[in-house]
Amino acid sequence: MNKPMQTLALAVLFLSLLVYGCTAEKAPAPDSGITVTACDTAVITSAYILTAVSDKCTSRGCHKGTGSTASTNFTTYAGIKGYITSNEALWKSRVTGADADMPPGSTKLTQGMKDSIDCWISHGMPE
Repeated sequence: MNKPMQTLALAVLFLSLLVYGCTAEKAPAPDSGITVTACDTAVITSAYILTAVSDKCTSRGCHKGTGSTASTNFTTYAGIKGYITSNEALWKSRVTGADADMPPGSTKLTQGMKDSIDCWISHGMPE
């Protein structure tokens, strides 16, 4: 086969594949009745939450269960869980909500951390 014929054969093959690719059946649309979020399948441990809360909420001397923050002992899993169980609405508004003011200053929680904490709470705060 000469060079022009090879080029023509390749062009026809390429165009055939292109046309076939554009007319092939599309995959079915996802089932719109089911919403799956990362939280549905996420496994967030208390150790992860304890580390994050300790880093942001107790590292500067706050929420260690002493002094003026005696009722907010976030140094243990039991302390965090107990506080959230008794004060979930306050926790969400002050810590994970859109207008959260804790922790103060430049130590703010990232949105990902807020989402992880909310997910952990929604799963029953597993150990």
